Amino acid sequence: MDKDNRYNVARIFIEKGEIKTIEQIFDYIPKSVVSRELKTNNNRFTRLINEPLEFKLIELSKIARAIGVETKVLVNLALKDENKRTRPGKKAAR
Repeated sequence: MDKDNRYNVARIFIEKGEIKTIEQIFDYIPKSVVSRELKTNNNRFTRLINEPLEFKLIELSKIARAIGVETKVLVNLALKDENKRTRPGKKAAR
């Protein structure tokens, strides 16, 4: 991915702990920029942001590399975000 200064801003906020979800990353980096670089359409990318565990590991890895953090940082954000979400009509895991 081409380096964009907004990736550095996101990295700083992730390192400070101010970004706590995958979705918050896109307050600093436009979704369209990242989706274009991942070669996926904007509708799919929006769905992935809303359901972070649907991301492929390679996609999280590419985003992490562009931001300048380890892949496991974004994987952990996705896992934390998913644990907070409950879908209507779905029973919580025991």
